[in-house]
Amino acid sequence: MDSEKKSSLAEFSRRAMQRLHDRKVTKFQTLHIPSLDMQLKIRNLSPSEISECLGIDDSEDKNRSDKYAIYLAAVEPSLKEAAKEIMDAEAGLLPDQRTVLEPLDIVNIFPMSEITGIAMKVMELSGVVSSRKVTVVEALKN
Repeated sequence: MDSEKKSSLAEFSRRAMQRLHDRKVTKFQTLHIPSLDMQLKIRNLSPSEISECLGIDDSEDKNRSDKYAIYLAAVEPSLKEAAKEIMDAEAGLLPDQRTVLEPLDIVNIFPMSEITGIAMKVMELSGVVSSRKVTVVEALKN
């Protein structure tokens, strides 16, 4: 291997190690939610959580995967804790009188447009979507 290739490989390896380390660090972002006039602190999702979200297929609720991503990512206030609190408070009511039948129902506090927007921010923070695109540097020669 010539020295240029060795140098390039060493730089790639250094960057790869740093990126792999960075992926293990939890990232946070605070969003302003207009419909509630409140802030929502979210975190990035792990690769297994992302796979779980992307694997959801619900013909009755096309946005269920977005809702689940938000449910998992919400840190402050915690949507999991809010759902539990509401479900505990409504435990004595008949099912048709409850506002939250299952924990994921808590995400319905947001209008559909905000659910889509929050889910996109979660996916951006998690590295699933990005405005940076891979481009071709040079066309292959035949």
